[in-house]
Amino acid sequence: MMRKAICLFIVGEKYRKMYDKSKAQFEMYARKCGADIKIINQPLDDKFHRPLLSQKLLIPDATKEYDMVLFMDLDIVISEKAPSAFDYLPENKFFGAILDPRGTEEFNKTWGHIPRILEETNEIYFTDRHFENNELLEGSINGGVFIFRPGKVAEIFKDYYFSDHNQGELNSFEETPFAYFSQINNWFEALPIEFNTQILYKIKGTDKGNSILEKEQKLPRFFLKYYYKKTGSCMYPTKAYKDYVNQIIAENYFIHFSGNYPIIYN
Repeated sequence: MMRKAICLFIVGEKYRKMYDKSKAQFEMYARKCGADIKIINQPLDDKFHRPLLSQKLLIPDATKEYDMVLFMDLDIVISEKAPSAFDYLPENKFFGAILDPRGTEEFNKTWGHIPRILEETNEIYFTDRHFENNELLEGSINGGVFIFRPGKVAEIFKDYYFSDHNQGELNSFEETPFAYFSQINNWFEALPIEFNTQILYKIKGTDKGNSILEKEQKLPRFFLKYYYKKTGSCMYPTKAYKDYVNQIIAENYFIHFSGNYPIIYN
């Protein structure tokens, strides 16, 4: 019988509070998938050879009792219609994630204020982080959701983590090595974008999102400043924002609130 788990990385009080708010959705989704919940609540390398974010590279080694594992960040809301992500990793593939939507209108609008990102090709993305170019490279990924077969990938990611390789000033922590090694070894499966729909792109990269931002900026400055400081969010959840987010949740599977966008739980 296939042993499956949903892995959550909960290190620190901030993330414990986030988990407490979303525990029910993860448990419900795990039941739908026939998977255990695997919680990691301590650093996987207490000597910190690399930063905590990079320790995601050690998660496959820490979950080798399972055949397949789905990792999810805690700032994700799961739609009720989400199918089992475990069904989307073919038997001959060992690591899956969504590719960054490089070249799309949403991507270009979101990152238009940073020319370096717009000019970055797939090749440049990897070589600028000190990885050799390879014809099998497909592109950069977002590390908020990924699925893998621990027994197949654990050693290579662990070896990289403890290596002396340095990504330089453009360090992308776990994302670049995950993408690089899975792609050059032909293990990689690009997941449908619905499994990691980022609010960042929907707000900054669409006309509707831009209009919501414009309305939010009409609120009193002192109020917004207070709210940002108190909550750590990057914007105030107006009714228009909530309605738009609920629409996005209804149309997708996993909605990712990376970038400190206020989480709207369904």
